[in-house]
Amino acid sequence: MKALVKTAPGPGNMELQDRPVPEIEDDDLLIEVRAAGICGSDLRTRKYGNSRNLRTPVILGHEFAGVICKVGKNVKDFYVGQRVVSDNTGYLCGKCDNCARGNYMMCEHRVGLGVGMDGGFTNYVRIPGQLLSVNPHSLFTIPKTVSFEEASLLDPLCNAYKAVVEESHLMPGQDVVVFGLGTLGQMAVAVANLMGAANIIAVNRSDNLLRFDTAKTLGATHCVCSTKQNVLGEIARITSGEMVPVIIDCAGSNEILGLALDILQKGGEFIKVGYDSSPVPFSLDAYINKGIRIQGHFAYDYVGWKNCLRLLSIGKLNVKPVITEHLPLDDWEKGFDDQAAGRAIKVIFEF
Repeated sequence: MKALVKTAPGPGNMELQDRPVPEIEDDDLLIEVRAAGICGSDLRTRKYGNSRNLRTPVILGHEFAGVICKVGKNVKDFYVGQRVVSDNTGYLCGKCDNCARGNYMMCEHRVGLGVGMDGGFTNYVRIPGQLLSVNPHSLFTIPKTVSFEEASLLDPLCNAYKAVVEESHLMPGQDVVVFGLGTLGQMAVAVANLMGAANIIAVNRSDNLLRFDTAKTLGATHCVCSTKQNVLGEIARITSGEMVPVIIDCAGSNEILGLALDILQKGGEFIKVGYDSSPVPFSLDAYINKGIRIQGHFAYDYVGWKNCLRLLSIGKLNVKPVITEHLPLDDWEKGFDDQAAGRAIKVIFEF
């Protein structure tokens, strides 16, 4: 089988290789991949390759969905032909405090597929029996009305669901600002729209028409280019000076953290999804004085997975506009280049 492999840490070091189909043991199962999406973290792995969780050589790809094609003789809860989507977990200890609470994504020893274990940029992925014994919900059944490509977007969709629904207190009729219009930011717009937000103000560094048009399709009422427009002035104009109670930051720059002080109302919420490795260059005392809550965001939980799958299955959430390119794995370089350059929002490899 063909596989996109990160051969060593550092920039680059990625190539398409021929790999044998994984062998499974009595407690394992094998998934035939049908769709896999490029994540922003995959782009960073190609550009930097410095994640502390990266274990090379490894087959990349953690946003994937497919069909179970083989099960070990001891496997009882899964069957051949079952359509499933992975939460991209490959190993959980089952013993730490987070595992004991069922907060598996925060397991102290968690290993992710496509980062620390072989993932979905290939034809077949082995799911270890040890993982299934600790948390069988690491695989979800895909409803018949949901396509494989839609299911492969569950990771960013459920991230957005957690940020907007579970971590903020956004109420119908309130305004919200979403910074960053990559896949996760687009999903945050869609979820905020579903939540009944009034003004959904999408802010992006570039005036990328593809990203702005997609955001408007998903429910953004206003789009602002932060390098060409006065973000604070535009938000004040749109909200008649009231500003907003919630910011969902999917971009991550510390500059946004500073700007948020003037954008958020007193008692507002700053949900920080995006990363910035540099230190914050200003005091956070003003956040205390305005009573603003900063919520660090990480991943998702299984409430979000269940609910997002239901919303997709009944057509209340439409994520298809985010998928702007379909490619075979042979064209992986084009896919990575297009997504990194903003010519595509979400590239899906189809098998």
